[in-house]
Amino acid sequence: MKSNFFTSLVAGTLVLTLISLGIEMAFGGQFSGSYLGWFLFSNALAVSILGLIIRNSSLTGIKLSFLIFSIYFLIGHFNLLIEAYLFEVTNAQDTALITIQGFLITLLSSPLLVLIFGKWSGDDEKLVFPSRTKAAWTWRIVLGDLLYVFFYLLAGFILYSVYPQLMDFYEEKIPPFSLMINTQFFRALVLIGAAVLISRTTRRPLLQRALIIGAFFAVIGGLAPLIVPESDHMPDYIRFGHAFEVGISNSLFGFFLTLLIGQKIGVNKVENEIKTHPIV
Repeated sequence: MKSNFFTSLVAGTLVLTLISLGIEMAFGGQFSGSYLGWFLFSNALAVSILGLIIRNSSLTGIKLSFLIFSIYFLIGHFNLLIEAYLFEVTNAQDTALITIQGFLITLLSSPLLVLIFGKWSGDDEKLVFPSRTKAAWTWRIVLGDLLYVFFYLLAGFILYSVYPQLMDFYEEKIPPFSLMINTQFFRALVLIGAAVLISRTTRRPLLQRALIIGAFFAVIGGLAPLIVPESDHMPDYIRFGHAFEVGISNSLFGFFLTLLIGQKIGVNKVENEIKTHPIV
């Protein structure tokens, strides 16, 4: 039996926080009071959007746990650390250690979140989508890749123009332009893959899936990890600036990407399920 969403959110936040703190402490992490407050809030944001995806997923149990692990690790850890390493915010050793921590955190927390949000047992639902040719998928993925780079550059230019302090921090860290752009094309593919996984396993109309994926990219791929104070790698004023920048650009990208690659769910029994299941 499912508990209400708020109860699951509180329990999930506590579980994710305890797992994260335990693993970080095992790697030598130390925490201040202010850090813990922001860390708890960050985890609450992450669990809220992950819980929304879990509750509205057509999957259950192990399959859903693997889905949550995949999208949470790839977007909330792996993709962010690529960018951090590219701009020399973290070195190779730090990047490897933080990646391992993120892998363990998401691996342990994902099945527990599925259990807490009441989707561990039950039957998977088969969502039916219209067929699409390889050519149709290819041009959509290519356009989605270009769309991400557009939003990435636009958000970066706007942030640098209104927040010149960033240049003091990145003055000697900015990589060659060709390397930066080529890396973003790869990072875009990771985001597109996550969007496809969510879109094709979520029992919602296309527009609602676009809103969910936009919120997921904004929270997991920007706001949640960037609002936590971490002076060792990035000063707070830089971190909050990026949280605002990435939160907006990622949400817009996720929304329009889903409209681009998404498909309406076919007319069958699943459609009746959609009409009777509110988003919670």
